[in-house]
Amino acid sequence: MVRSQLVAIAFTMAIASFAHAEEAEVPGKLPSPTVIKLNPADGCYRYSGDAVEFVGRFKVGSYIGVTMNTLDANGLPSPADREERIPAMDAPEFQTAAPGSWFGPLPQSKDYVITFMPRAAFGSLALVTICGRAAVPQ
Repeated sequence: MVRSQLVAIAFTMAIASFAHAEEAEVPGKLPSPTVIKLNPADGCYRYSGDAVEFVGRFKVGSYIGVTMNTLDANGLPSPADREERIPAMDAPEFQTAAPGSWFGPLPQSKDYVITFMPRAAFGSLALVTICGRAAVPQ
């Protein structure tokens, strides 16, 4: 419960800071949000790059799983114990033993925003996987 409150607070702060990106410590403007659609074959979206924000339309009752792995100078994922990115979403956090960060059940069908913290990681390369599920993740 405490972690979900911290993530909610951090997410709110991150969204508020996007409005001030031009005057913040991140030089220049943040890239436009990446609009996503899940692959119908496996229900996931995969991305490699430096995007900061993802926007996708999800249905009420869905569960969304997010994994983010920072890439090092050689293009290899950071070890899990050294990963600094923490996914954040404008939806309730869901606790499960399933790998990744999970959110849901979603309270309504709409476009949802997925981002990450800390802000210091903005602009660095990462592998991102976002998956949607209709059933409770296990």
